[in-house]
Amino acid sequence: MRKIIDSKNSKYHVFYVVIEGRKIGFYLTRKLVKTFFDYLGKGVLVDFEITDRRKKINHQWFYQVAYFNKIESLNPKVDFEITDQLRQDMKNVLEHNEYYLFIDFEMTMPGYHQRIHTPELIQAGYVLSRAQSKVLVKDNMYMKPVLTDKLSKRTIKFLKIDEQVFNEKAVNYKVFYKKLSKIISKYHPKCVVWGKNDISVLGDSYNIHKKEPLTEPSDFIDLLKLHKDYYNLKDDLGLFKAYKTYYKSNDLQKHDALDDAICTKAVFDAFLSYMK
Repeated sequence: MRKIIDSKNSKYHVFYVVIEGRKIGFYLTRKLVKTFFDYLGKGVLVDFEITDRRKKINHQWFYQVAYFNKIESLNPKVDFEITDQLRQDMKNVLEHNEYYLFIDFEMTMPGYHQRIHTPELIQAGYVLSRAQSKVLVKDNMYMKPVLTDKLSKRTIKFLKIDEQVFNEKAVNYKVFYKKLSKIISKYHPKCVVWGKNDISVLGDSYNIHKKEPLTEPSDFIDLLKLHKDYYNLKDDLGLFKAYKTYYKSNDLQKHDALDDAICTKAVFDAFLSYMK
């Protein structure tokens, strides 16, 4: 919608516009507050979209702002192109680092009748390269779980794992930890993942195996989130759907950590080319 702001409340990070004679309130997420709230004010023209979420603030209902298309100050007249600025910032972030580690994990799933379950890392696949360059390091490995004696039938079915092959090839977590430590020490890469789950399961693995963390959340680029922000997507986008969109092919779709890591690199390279 495209409206002129009637007023704003800095304490609650909300603003009001008049719609059909009624004063309607809208609230911003923390990210939007940090980026845009200072540009909002009485008389400012805003072009924005909302979600279907509402929140009660100080006894009044407010609609959540999904994103801004444009903010325009009418006196003096100043245009603030939201999308272009954010897109340029994303491009700068993606081009800033020398090395990127595209990494994907597979984890345990609960049994069909299991109520309590802690996801545990059981496969890691990764490729290391410079942006849009050839792969320098590639690896893929199964890891033995320590929270359970064997993989659940749901895990085996979903990941299409050959249980015998898994039992023969799975290594101790410390093997993966040592390899990851060497890569980080030598290359200092930015880690690229598709979605937050991989960041969480790696963080949890340090605690499960009582190891010092090798990474922090700030070491990661969530490529899914960048796509949502760049293209103003309201819903999550699947990795292989993104690959198919860029390359007009879906021949990579598997539940395998290395294949997913390779696919993530391919999508990253195509995304960076598109932004350029």
